[in-house]
Amino acid sequence: MGIPEKSISDYCSNLFEGMNRQVFNTPIDLFIEQFLFTEFADLRAYQFISLYTMIQEGLNAVTDKKIVELSPKEIISKSKVYNMVNAIQFKELFGIDFMKDFNATPSESKHANDFYEEYLQYIDDKEPAEEYELVLHWAEDLKLDKYFELVNEHEYRTKRTDIDNLLSSIEKDPYDLEYKDPYKQREMDKFQKSQEQIGINMAVAMFMVDALQFFEGKSKEEIKKIAIEIAMQGTQGYRPDKDNYRINSIKDKTFSGYHILAYYYVSWSLAIPEMVSQLNLPYEAEYKMALTMHKPK
Repeated sequence: MGIPEKSISDYCSNLFEGMNRQVFNTPIDLFIEQFLFTEFADLRAYQFISLYTMIQEGLNAVTDKKIVELSPKEIISKSKVYNMVNAIQFKELFGIDFMKDFNATPSESKHANDFYEEYLQYIDDKEPAEEYELVLHWAEDLKLDKYFELVNEHEYRTKRTDIDNLLSSIEKDPYDLEYKDPYKQREMDKFQKSQEQIGINMAVAMFMVDALQFFEGKSKEEIKKIAIEIAMQGTQGYRPDKDNYRINSIKDKTFSGYHILAYYYVSWSLAIPEMVSQLNLPYEAEYKMALTMHKPK
């Protein structure tokens, strides 16, 4: 179409940033607008103008023919859902319904209504910061949760600015096994649930056989060194759906996600068995199977 490369790059960045702004702001703004409406009746005229303008801008962004023609359909659809959530609240507060103007599909309408219903479940007895659960829940439902990460603010600030706390935390928990990050815990819960549904993961079992063969003949200290390196690298999390992981102690070998998880579990089982349970990897059955399948040289 003759569009300069910089313009395309800027457009892609704006899509990413704009979508994330909706992800972060939409659930939280619902609580803010409800609070303003309830507590500051004198501001309702200004609030009406503000919300009306915002909804019109959002409506135009997902229905304008030129925008729709040039934008990825999935982005338009997900953005439309968030804008419709705002429109539902506007209808509830001021009685004006713009929902039909969005020309939404049944799936988009269902998402928007489900999200608003979930918000209503929080509104009367919300604990501090619970609104961030909605940020994550909705992003997961729309498959947008891979584009951002929620982290504990205190941990974020102290880990990066307070060297004494950082060194202390490393001394107490060098492999990050005890730190309870809500986001990582949620990811782990999802991962473990998916593994339960799979049953015995044969790919992991076979990778464990490979690991047992690799570690055969190595001393416990050699295995422990590798186990610790895998753990240190794993503090940022290993993803089963990714590949190209590398371990310095294992030369000329590239690991997929499940492959590195198998080496993770096996190395700790062999070198640091008393701490395997703290890895929270649901591979006990796979390890038992791998032991039966492995034939020592």
